[in-house]
Amino acid sequence: MEVEWKAFELRPEEAELPEKSPEYLARAKAGVEALSKQYGLEMKWNRKSKHSRMALAGGKYAAEHGMANDYHEAVFRAQYQQEININDLSNLVEIADHLGFNKDEFREAVTSEHYQSLVLQDHAEAQNKGITGIPCFIFKNQGVMGAQSYESLVKLIKEEY
Repeated sequence: MEVEWKAFELRPEEAELPEKSPEYLARAKAGVEALSKQYGLEMKWNRKSKHSRMALAGGKYAAEHGMANDYHEAVFRAQYQQEININDLSNLVEIADHLGFNKDEFREAVTSEHYQSLVLQDHAEAQNKGITGIPCFIFKNQGVMGAQSYESLVKLIKEEY
């Protein structure tokens, strides 16, 4: 089975984000902490990354080089474990460098119209399919949104075979 990563911006780059109330932030942080405990993952609340288009463009570049899974894992680790701003170009270039990418090529790619447009195409596709959040898992013609247990993903696959 092959995994195809699709880009989805929870907070599109063009959208100005209003400041969140302390109550909202406390609920969001508690939600991340609950997911961390529920799934046995190390996850921290990171307020540094408001947008992700450049990180998603980097994912498109990485996919073209056969490194999508490694790249996404590194970006998730940066976002949820190291509390790094994943929409900061210098941070992304550092991540790419650790994965063995040419820093200059990567920098040029993630800021290029080509890779930015691939992100926007994926987002449009998601909207056309009614996808409103992440993560979202689609196998053949069925899908599930939100954090899922291993068992529910196996069930999704088995039902489609």
